[in-house]
Amino acid sequence: MTNFNKIKNPLLYAGLSMALFSQGAYAQKSSSIVDQLQFTWQVKEGQNIRKNPVSTIILKNKGKTAVQLNDWSLWFNFIRSIDPNKVDGRFAIDHRNGDLFQVSFKKNNFLLKAQDTIHIDFTTTGLVNYTDGPIGLYIKNNKTGISTDVKHYSAVKTAPQSDTEKADYWSYKYDQNKLTEGVESQSIIPLPSNISISHNKKFNITADTKFFIDAELSSEGGFLTDFLNSYTGIKPSTSAAQQAGIVIVKTNGLKAESYHLNIDEKGIRIEASDKAGAFYAIQSLKSLINHQQWNKTTKSIALPYVSIDDSPRYGYRGFMLDAARNFHSKSEVLRILDLMAAYKLNKFHFHFIDDEGWRLEIPSLPELTAVGANRTANFEDGKGIQPAYGSGATAKAHQFYTVADYIEILKYAQARHIDVIPEVETPGHARAAIKAMRARFAHYTKAGDKQKAEEFLLDDADDKSVYNSAQNWNDNVMNPALPSTYHFLSKVVDEIKAIHEKAGVPLKIIDLGGDETPSGVWEKSPKILAFMKENNISNVLDVWPLYITKINKLVQDKGLIMSGWEEMGMRNKGKGMEVNAELGKSDIHLNVWNNLPGQGQEDLAYRLANAGYKVVYTSAANNYLDMSWDRDFADPGHSWVGTVNLNKTYSFSPENFFINLRKDDTGKDLVKEAYTNKEQLTAEGKKNLLGIKGALWAEKVSTDQRLEEMIFPRLIAIADRAWAQEQAWEKGDSYEDATYRKSYTAFIKKLGEDELKKLDIIDGGYTYRIPKLGIKQEGNQLHINTDYPGFKVYYTDNGNNPTTQSKQVNGAIPFQKGKKYLFKVFDAKGRSGDVIAY
Repeated sequence: MTNFNKIKNPLLYAGLSMALFSQGAYAQKSSSIVDQLQFTWQVKEGQNIRKNPVSTIILKNKGKTAVQLNDWSLWFNFIRSIDPNKVDGRFAIDHRNGDLFQVSFKKNNFLLKAQDTIHIDFTTTGLVNYTDGPIGLYIKNNKTGISTDVKHYSAVKTAPQSDTEKADYWSYKYDQNKLTEGVESQSIIPLPSNISISHNKKFNITADTKFFIDAELSSEGGFLTDFLNSYTGIKPSTSAAQQAGIVIVKTNGLKAESYHLNIDEKGIRIEASDKAGAFYAIQSLKSLINHQQWNKTTKSIALPYVSIDDSPRYGYRGFMLDAARNFHSKSEVLRILDLMAAYKLNKFHFHFIDDEGWRLEIPSLPELTAVGANRTANFEDGKGIQPAYGSGATAKAHQFYTVADYIEILKYAQARHIDVIPEVETPGHARAAIKAMRARFAHYTKAGDKQKAEEFLLDDADDKSVYNSAQNWNDNVMNPALPSTYHFLSKVVDEIKAIHEKAGVPLKIIDLGGDETPSGVWEKSPKILAFMKENNISNVLDVWPLYITKINKLVQDKGLIMSGWEEMGMRNKGKGMEVNAELGKSDIHLNVWNNLPGQGQEDLAYRLANAGYKVVYTSAANNYLDMSWDRDFADPGHSWVGTVNLNKTYSFSPENFFINLRKDDTGKDLVKEAYTNKEQLTAEGKKNLLGIKGALWAEKVSTDQRLEEMIFPRLIAIADRAWAQEQAWEKGDSYEDATYRKSYTAFIKKLGEDELKKLDIIDGGYTYRIPKLGIKQEGNQLHINTDYPGFKVYYTDNGNNPTTQSKQVNGAIPFQKGKKYLFKVFDAKGRSGDVIAY
């Protein structure tokens, strides 16, 4: 729940505390009901999961007494739509708002006897994997209105599929994996600009090796000594420069973030012109050290002679984390920052505000977290917002970052040369803020203070506009006609800026969102009509560019740069969104995600950059890390982009996107219109391409384990593409797959055989994704490989789940028709992936 010590008007939210206390008390009384009921979701047999399949929630009474279902309703979050006209007449399934659905039991005297089962069948839009299923289930008593989270629920991770379909899928994966064999590993991730290496000659770091670190670079050198202290048995000591085996010095003339790293018979010498360059040289040195030497028993580290001159390709190398849809703790954010720094990523786009949650404390507006970070089944009282994306009935405590938390994150990032870019969504994706300010309005209206009630109001109560947002909200857009909307944004930006100043980390750029404002919005708002008349606007579509202009000025007047999603640089003149050239020189920075192959906007990033906008290419087709890796029903994630595996991420060519754009994620040929007659980057456009970014949207990511599985190792591929210079396969008009495969294979060999082993060690270990298998039958043999190397595969043919004590795959294994083979991939620590049945 919210931190009441931070609220200036605690009596305002006393009712919230009592409501939650009552809910907790009732949960004890109703525990027998939730203990009795067991829920399972699965796709029904015989369904094509891609074409409006029928799935079912199986409700079983596993208790000893009957349950009167008419007394209850079932609520859950579901990311797909449900056809209400194709539901069994005994039930009704109603969409409430967002992703929240309610199941009512309509049959008279609907009694579920002990040990009986009922099936609640419903038809939905296409499914891709089990994470499309219902989550966050809770039951609500229709008489008392009190809700209780479901205790026993599971989603079946398999879907109807023939043996032939399965075999074809595993065979396709095997063929793709087979293409990445037989190439020498690259030595460092990210790949340096220029590297000359001799593995035949070694320099050894031992306990006798002395350090010399320039005073100006002492904080950076501390990261190297900390590494040796924490992950090896070597305790470094310092000396004068001429006696040191490891020298870190400042030099003149190198570009920002650049460095020289030399290892020879004299030792290790690092030169940089700024702190960031020295820091990145140390990361390269750590990458050069094999994981086997990351051990507390290590007394000597053998390093090959090497000469490196290195600079980043892009000044913006970023990652966006969504902590609004599902909250992720400060400690997890710090873990993510550690690996960002290790792989030379330098921009952390912090998306902590959206429809489903406001996650940053704003001291002067306590309602933002008291209401906006409080997801509860009691949302109708206005003191919270509705459950979303699996949050359940009961509000969770401390689901936001305090000022102190945020300051710690800022300082931690700054020390690792990472800029934090906070995002405040406007005008769309603003439901949490709108509901919080509506609660403030209700409180001060009741107190008779009209001025305070309306001071930060974000919506027009008389607005009758009808719309449906991308996430199915009908009330999530701020009203640009209200002066209070700008007053609110100004207040929030000022407070965030003040927090940065308090942290000693000045705010330079703030993101104001600007994405996915739905059609139909503002059309029936009396205040918008008056606003249009006042500004000589005849078409409601022209409110959009005016709003962007106004908020850009608001931000710039505070000495800041405004960034936002691509729509900020676009407008609709009646035929859909197009580039708004009029704002191209307004210094708005754009995160451009829309390049989905075959959908007509493949060159949007280039058109915006050519028009003058500063662009961060956030390619959804390659770098959206919430997308599923594979077409396997057990693989978690979204699917609207298609699958995004490691190869897809690495294959992104930021300045020549169409060079390898020929097939979709299933291997089928794309229509030629996806990659022909498209606008290319001009010379000026290239100057406006600031860099690239990966993004993780958290609708399906409710745990830190899932977060790390979705991010890693794909984010490491993004880091390599952002830092490494343009590769040979990216250049020109013709694409050579063999050249690309050599580059990609060198990367994944280093990744799988060395870097991921380090992720087992750093910060106690990360739960990166265990690779999936490829399986191909040839005659009476099965051939097995994995998405990336460095992992062991065990199998059984007796029906038992594989363990590390089972038979290990070493080459082809004998295949006997009629037998069931079960496979499992394990990492060095014994962590394993899903069981794969063949």
